[in-house]
Order: sequence, then C-alpha cells, then structure tokens
Amino acid sequence: MKHETTRRGALAIGLAALTAPALAQGTRSTRLVVPYPPGGTTDLTARLIAPKAAEDLGQSWVIENRSGANGVVGAESVARSAADGTTLLYSNEVLTVLPFVQRNIPFDLRADFTPVARTVSIPYVLVGGSGLAPPDLAALLAALRATPDRFSFAGSSLGSVGQLATAALWQKLGVETTFVSYRGTGPAMNDLVSGAVSLFFAPLGPAIPLVRDGRLRAYCVTSSSRQRVLPEVPTLVEGGFADMIYEGWTGIWGPRGLPADFVTRANTAVNQAAAEPAVAARMADLGLTTLSESAERFAEIIAAEITRNQALVAAARIQPQ
Repeated sequence: MKHETTRRGALAIGLAALTAPALAQGTRSTRLVVPYPPGGTTDLTARLIAPKAAEDLGQSWVIENRSGANGVVGAESVARSAADGTTLLYSNEVLTVLPFVQRNIPFDLRADFTPVARTVSIPYVLVGGSGLAPPDLAALLAALRATPDRFSFAGSSLGSVGQLATAALWQKLGVETTFVSYRGTGPAMNDLVSGAVSLFFAPLGPAIPLVRDGRLRAYCVTSSSRQRVLPEVPTLVEGGFADMIYEGWTGIWGPRGLPADFVTRANTAVNQAAAEPAVAARMADLGLTTLSESAERFAEIIAAEITRNQALVAAARIQPQ
C-alpha cells in the first residue's frame, strides 16, 4: 500500500508539472508575437525588452512578426492560443481603437486577453519628405488650409495614434485630404521617404535617424513638451492646438485565463527589463519613456482608453472600414 501511494504521488507531481505554465517552469521557449512588420516602434521595443525579461524568467523568448489586418492577424493568433505562458502578444494602443475603425474584429480585447504589462510610452512627430515645400509648422498649416488636395497623410494602421491625430488636425483646420493606411510604421516610412505620400504622424523613434540625416523634415511633436532628442522641433501646442496631445504605448498580453501567479512573475520580469539602465537609456535615445506598472493598472488603462477612443473616433467622424 505504501508503495502504491508513492507511485500515485509521483504520478500526480508529474501531471502537475505537465500542466503548469511552461514559462513558470523555465523549460520551453515563449513565442512573443509582434503583429506588425519589423522596423516599427512596436517591433523595436519588443526586441529591447524581450532578452532581459526572458533572462530574468530563465526563458528564451522568440519574437515572431505576424502582421496583417492592422495587427488583428497576430493578435487573434494569441487570443486563440493556450493560456500556458508559451504564447504572448506584444502590441500597442491600436488595440483599444480598432473596434471603432475596423469591422469584424474577431476578438474582444478585454474578454479574450490577459493584460501583463505596459512597457513604454511613445511620443509622435509629424514628418514630411525632405522635398516638401513648407519649411516649418506655420507654413505647413497655411499650405494645408489653402491647398489641402496637394497633401496626403500616411498611417501605420487603422486606429493608430497617427490616424487619430490626422483626423483631429483636419477637423481643426477645416480640411480633409487623402489618408493612406499601411501595414506598420516601416512601410509607411518607406513611402514617405520616396515621396509616395506627403506627411505622417509617426512614432518618434523610427523617425529620428531619418530626420537627422535629412531624409525627412520634422514639423512638430504631439507631446505636451518638446522632446530631448529633437529639441528644435516645436509641439502642436505651440502651433496653437492646446488640446492636441497624442501619445502611444506598447504592452504585453497573454490569452484569456493566464494564471495569476504567472502574470505576476511576467509583469515583474518585464518591469525589471524596462528599468535595466542600458534598456532605459536606449529607449530614451529613441524618445521613449519606459514604464513600470502592475498588470491591474494596465487593465484599468485599457478600459479607460477604450471609452476615450470611442468618443474620439465619433468626434473625428472616422467610418469603420
């Protein structure tokens, strides 16, 4: 009888090990799905955060770029994955806007995902091709008012901070131009540099080297104050739009039902990775601010932004596509 009890105990321990979240065990790699192409801010910050977070957890995090449908394809793949810690989503604030700008979203952000951690906040910058005639913000605003048909705006995706800022600027100026939605910041930036599109409210990080080497011209930033990395570039507030402050963010989610202890451990590891001096310094060089928040606080922010963005989209008269 004693021998049988020991065998049953061993079997129970073995089954528990098999069903425990793999990340908690440190035995299997984790797929970190970035639902955009390489080269954008979401992809870049994921690659800065992931190595240190994985190291703290004794894991290997493998980044998988799975783009499509404005981030929906990659996000849905995570929503449909097992809640065992082996698949996570690294995405951005666009997820809180998509239900209001895109039809047939196949998931509910609050019901189908478990928030783990926000990682960075992201200022945006209005940039144009180097050959664009207006030399500064005042001249650009005057040209947009006078001849809006001459200009087109890029967006990294439907529902992006850039799209909301574009729609708000049109509303302020009383104009409407062409808006072109891309599958990520990288492709949008490529077309901006080539001259295929005129202007882009872009995440600050990827724009900095292109502004510094003269391939793009920066007209303004969308933060409340000027950015240390581009101190000569004014804010939209300075341009006369006191309420036009737009910033994005990135964060990590898991599928619905991630165990609470796993979420706590992963949140701690991600926050520690973001606070790592080398990581924080690199983020600062890109104009980004690293964050340290609980998973509960992340959930509160998601709920608040869904409410706010629904009102913003309605006010901007953006029609779902």
